[in-house]
Amino acid sequence: MELFSERGTSSLDTPEHSLDRARPSGITLWRPEIVLPDAVIPVERARVTIAEPVQRPEAVWAQIDETRWLLSSLAEARETLGSRAVASEAQAFAAVTERERVAAMIETYRVKTALEDVLHGTLRQMSALMGERGRR
Repeated sequence: MELFSERGTSSLDTPEHSLDRARPSGITLWRPEIVLPDAVIPVERARVTIAEPVQRPEAVWAQIDETRWLLSSLAEARETLGSRAVASEAQAFAAVTERERVAAMIETYRVKTALEDVLHGTLRQMSALMGERGRR
């Protein structure tokens, strides 16, 4: 089997036409002209000033009042749950029978569940407040 022809080139898969010539694709490239302005025109922007607290809209005051109410209700829940936790702890120390100890532990779990409910509700309400203000 002869791999090279008489001219010294490989005869395997060698095309007979020239590869240097590009085929016309029929696509014309768009070459836009770049136009630059003669001068840069400055844009006038309104200056932003911070309003005094008396000039703020009523919506802000409503959000402040709602936040104040939410934080005060959280403080009240803390006081209530704190007193319930102290009472359940005293009940656990005073327990003599197994039944009393189990009742004290059940009350402790109830206090823990109530705390989680209060925290979850407060987080949900605070997230809603933050969403109204456009912050998250």
